[in-house]
Amino acid sequence: MQEILRRYARLIIEIQLTLQKGDALSINTENSTLGFARMLATMACETTFQTVSIVETSHGKVAQVIEFDPLEKRRKRPPVTGYVMCHLIDLDSAPYVTEDSVSSLTEEVSKLGLYGLLSDPVFLDRRIAVPWANIPLPGPLWAMQLLGKAASEQDMWTLFSKIYRIEDDQGLKFWIDQANLLQYRRQTLTKRGKLNFTIEGDGCALEATMAENTKWTGGSSAVPSGRTFMPSLPMQHIHASLDIGMTEGTVVASVPFILLGKMVKEASFTIEKGKVVSYSAKEGKEALDAFFAIDEGAGMVSGLSLADNDTIENRYLTQAVHPHFNREITTSLVLGGFSLNTLTSQSTDEEIDASRLGRSLVRLEIPMGSISLTIQATDKGGEKISLMDEGVFEL
Repeated sequence: MQEILRRYARLIIEIQLTLQKGDALSINTENSTLGFARMLATMACETTFQTVSIVETSHGKVAQVIEFDPLEKRRKRPPVTGYVMCHLIDLDSAPYVTEDSVSSLTEEVSKLGLYGLLSDPVFLDRRIAVPWANIPLPGPLWAMQLLGKAASEQDMWTLFSKIYRIEDDQGLKFWIDQANLLQYRRQTLTKRGKLNFTIEGDGCALEATMAENTKWTGGSSAVPSGRTFMPSLPMQHIHASLDIGMTEGTVVASVPFILLGKMVKEASFTIEKGKVVSYSAKEGKEALDAFFAIDEGAGMVSGLSLADNDTIENRYLTQAVHPHFNREITTSLVLGGFSLNTLTSQSTDEEIDASRLGRSLVRLEIPMGSISLTIQATDKGGEKISLMDEGVFEL
């Protein structure tokens, strides 16, 4: 396990945050992930030659700040050249299947946040200008959701190391190639402008339209200086915002997913003029009822996330049990609030409304990828583009 953690720390330092000499790193952690935070801070000091700060929080408040100094004396250290942040996520801190009433869970924003249902806050004048990343760490509850109650610690770390490609030191660079591939896909599609989509698959038949004056997002990010970083791993999806009134058809969830502590199985949805007008589920319908009752925008179709259906994530994460991974498993249709990262030049609420973007307190991804999924797009000039065939990207 220690060797896996060492490789994971290397992945974060060298690939995900691309730490450089002179960077001042701040690590936000809960007590349950403090041990790994110490390992990460010690290794980061060797790269940055700067003090690394660990900020331990408890129930949203700072419990303590721990500083790790490099071996070099202060007068020999390089000047601070930039700031970097990361947040360690204990995957077992998120609630999974629960007996709690779904209606009680929708009454508190904090509980919606625990289940990963909150939309991006729309702060148009506040953008993070430093590299940052969310860093998940596995636990037995997460492993049992995916591998069964008999899952061992070894099983858990075997699964986690497969997903993050840290089974050996050679796998770290996989994510560099993946970032380049996703950048190519999103840039190629953004250049096409506003697209109309035709989506067909097992139980799925949808027509949708991309929102005006938006771009594709996903994969790596960049700060104004041009420095790139990976805010989240694993990364498989690219995402587009959809015009809230232009989606028509039906969609069936291709894998079970957790919603408000209930496992939703075999869910299907009928959509008219961009809104879910009817739905059903073999299990978990009460969670869908509670979700759609949160606000008027919860049932509006707001986005489309595309992810290959033949990846390690798709093979091993057979259920959408944690929001950190859900978009990376397979293609999904997004309900509720739009993704802030798809904005281009919008700087006011009026301009957002003009782009016909989904507004809601909450957001839900409905997994719909399968080996039968095909997605075609048509640009403004009438040219057709095959995006996916048999659940796999064609570009």
